[in-house]
This record gives sequence, C-alpha cells and structure tokens, in this order.
Amino acid sequence: MNSLHLKALLLATEGSISSAARQLGKKQPQVSQWISDLEIELGVEFFERTGNQTRLSQAGRQLLPHLTHTLSQFDQFVKSAEMLAKQEPTVLRIGIENYIPDLAFTQPLAVTLDLAQISVEVYRANLSQLHQDLSLGSVDIIITHESDIIHHTDFQYCRLGYYQEVLVCSPVHPLAQLPIVSSAVLGEYRELVWGEAQQNVPPLQDNMTGFSASYSLFSDIQPLIAMLKHGKGFAFLPAELVAAEINNEKLLVLQCDFETEAIDRRIELCWRNGLALSQYGSQVIDAFKVNHQLINKTL
Repeated sequence: MNSLHLKALLLATEGSISSAARQLGKKQPQVSQWISDLEIELGVEFFERTGNQTRLSQAGRQLLPHLTHTLSQFDQFVKSAEMLAKQEPTVLRIGIENYIPDLAFTQPLAVTLDLAQISVEVYRANLSQLHQDLSLGSVDIIITHESDIIHHTDFQYCRLGYYQEVLVCSPVHPLAQLPIVSSAVLGEYRELVWGEAQQNVPPLQDNMTGFSASYSLFSDIQPLIAMLKHGKGFAFLPAELVAAEINNEKLLVLQCDFETEAIDRRIELCWRNGLALSQYGSQVIDAFKVNHQLINKTL
C-alpha cells in the first residue's frame, strides 16, 4: 500500500479526483487507477460512481477519519525522521526555576507550542538543580534568576530582563501605619516567604538571609497571600502576583529606607551548547528573547 496513493485518496475526498491529480502534479487517469487499486486491495468502494459523477460512499465516510489520522501520523513520522537526520531535536526540555513569575515564560512557551514538529516538556526546579541538568545535557533550555556567576562556561546564556518585587502587607498590619519602614522595624514582625524547604539546607538559603528571625515559608503563593491579607506578616513578592490585591486595597506597598523603589529581579535564559545551531532550537531561543514580558532597561 503506497502512502502517495492514500494521500491521493484523501485529496479526492476533500474535493475531486481531478483536483487531487492537479495538487499532486499527476494525470487524472493515473490517480483514478490508484484509488481503484486501493478499493480492490481493501475490498471497499470509497466512491459511488454515476456516469461522470462521483461522491463519497457511506463506507468512505466511515473510513475518512481513520485515513486523515493515519496520514497525519505518517507525516509526523516523516518529519521526525528528517529532523533526526539533520540532528534536530524532536523533544525539547525546558526547565524553569521555582518562583519565577509567569511573565518570563508564558508567551515564549505559547510560541514554542506552535512548532508542531517538536514535543515540549516543561518542569520547575531550584537553581542549582537546573544548572546541573543543563551541564549534564538532560535539559535544553533553562530560565533562572540571574546567578552570582559572572560568566557561564558550560552553556550559552543571555540576560532577558527583570521583574519588580515589592514589599507588601495588609492595610491593618502595624507596618502599614509607618511612612518609612526600616530593616530594624521589619525584624519585629513575621516575614512570609515564598519558597520551599529543602533537606540538609539551612532555612532561607539561596542568598536570602531574611529580615526577621520569625518567618513562615510557603511553597504555594495563594496561602501566603491569604495570610498577608489577614495581617499575619509582610512579604517581598513579584509585583504582578499581588497587583490585583494592591488595586483592591487588600494589600499595601510599603516604602522602606533600604530600597526606595521596587526591587529589580533579573532573569537569565541559558541553553545547552549547540542548540542554537539547530533550526528549531534557534527558533525557541529567539521566542524567549523576543516574546517574554519582562522589563528591559533602555540605556
């Protein structure tokens, strides 16, 4: 059974045998013979023929969805084989650091998923795990907070931009009554931290010492925001995650003497060596560079 014959059949069901022949660059008698051969081989008539008129038979209508699916899978098979022959990735793994807000990756991922030729796997992990995965080649692209490393040597990277982090609490919290908040005053109240406890790692690790000896750690942002609104502490959070609560006056942005403006949290895009040399790899890298919704400073 020839795949070209099956494609001719599908095109004929979508229009006519004549139009199928034109699209394939073949003569109509040849395409008609292909379809007749298929009917003989399978023992099914796909078309009802009356004089010069042909129309899809009941059996043809029943088999059409299977034919469409079969050819779709066959095309995917051919494209995947071509990509492997060209050393193109067929599965792209993307790692995102925990607690990076959606504006860094939602739009780029949407563009990436439009590339029907590749499958995409997305996961979250901490910074050290992502760097290890990338160095070992078990992930293709990672999106992380900017690290302390001045220059990465094991993989390629670029700085994308930044999001802003604000200091917030409930309007009923005592901190809300102060025009300016100092770090010493913050130490008197509970800090609510968006993060994740890890075994054998000191609390509030990863370059974050915290402002208060009394803290609560939340891996889920929603309970943290709920406790903020109940006046149970203060928190530094991405501005986009609490914008609705701030606009509805459920939360208040505090002014502090050690950060007179919102804190900039820079984001890096890193990818394994060689990925940019592939057609689809370079497209995905460009999608993250161009379509992220982070802030870019204009010099």
